[in-house]
Amino acid sequence: MHEYIYRMNKQRQSVLWASGAALMGALGWAGWRRWRRETETPAYRVLATKGNVEVRQYGPSLVAATELQGSFSDSLNAGFHRLAGYIFGGNQRQQSIAMTAPVNMQRLGNAWRMSFFMPSAFSSLEALPSPKDSRVHLEPVPGRRVAVRRFSGVATEAVVKEEEAWLLAELRERGLRPVGAPVLAQYNSPFVPAFLRRNEILIDVQPLEWVH
Repeated sequence: MHEYIYRMNKQRQSVLWASGAALMGALGWAGWRRWRRETETPAYRVLATKGNVEVRQYGPSLVAATELQGSFSDSLNAGFHRLAGYIFGGNQRQQSIAMTAPVNMQRLGNAWRMSFFMPSAFSSLEALPSPKDSRVHLEPVPGRRVAVRRFSGVATEAVVKEEEAWLLAELRERGLRPVGAPVLAQYNSPFVPAFLRRNEILIDVQPLEWVH
C-alpha cells in the first residue's frame, strides 16, 4: 500500500510539473508576442555589414542608468530591479514609464553599469520624472556609431566574454578601432525560449573607410 501511494504521488508530481512547464511555455510565448508588438527599441541605420559584424548609426537618446558592485548575475538582477522600480512608479511623480528594449549591461573596471533607454516620447531630461532612488541617474546619450555582434541563447558571463573577444578580434582584422568598453544588449524576457532570444554585443567604433 505504501509503495502504491508513493507511485501515485510521484505520478501526480510528474503531471503537475509537466502542466506547469507547459503553462510557463505558453505564457512565455504569449509574452514574447506581446513584447514584439509593444516594446519600443532605439532607432538606428545600418551603415555596413561585413560577415557577422553589422555597423549601425544610432541617434541621440536618454537613459536611466545605475552602477553596481558584485558578480555579473547578481548585478544583472539587482540592476534590473532598481531600474524597473524607477519606471514602474518609483519616481517623484509616481509615473509609469513604458518598458523598452534592450537592457544594456557594461563592465566598468570592477563595477557594472546597467541602463534602460527611455521612450522617445520624452524629448528631454526635464520631461522625465526624477528618480526616488539616488542610485538611478538620468543621462543623455549622444548619437554614436557601433559595431554589433548578434547571438541567441542565454547570455551568461562566460558566453558574453567569448562573444566580446570574437567581436574585438573581428574589428582588429577589419581595421575598425573600438572606442570604450563592450556593451551587452538583451532584448527579451527570461520567459522567452533561449533559442529565440536576441542578444547583442555592441562596441562604439571610429568611422573608417569600409563603413561608408
